[in-house]
Amino acid sequence: MENKQIPKREEKLWSEIKNYQVATNNARILGVLDELIINEKTGKIVDIAIRVESGRNIHVKGAKRNGDILLVPFAKVEKVGEFIIVTE
Repeated sequence: MENKQIPKREEKLWSEIKNYQVATNNARILGVLDELIINEKTGKIVDIAIRVESGRNIHVKGAKRNGDILLVPFAKVEKVGEFIIVTE
């Protein structure tokens, strides 16, 4: 019998990625993933909401800040692995 490897899963459950650390492609830690913002009509993820430590002055082009939450457009997400990497 041939020993076939099972392909690695490419999908992640919300419970697996909530509270993942989010960093930029320049290795700057932004905070932790708090929520996904989804467009009700299309069902597509629009933004990721990152909980930032109070008092940290973080800027990412195209992102909006609302208190301790940084809303980063989902289009900026490059990779989800050990961290979530976004384009700076």
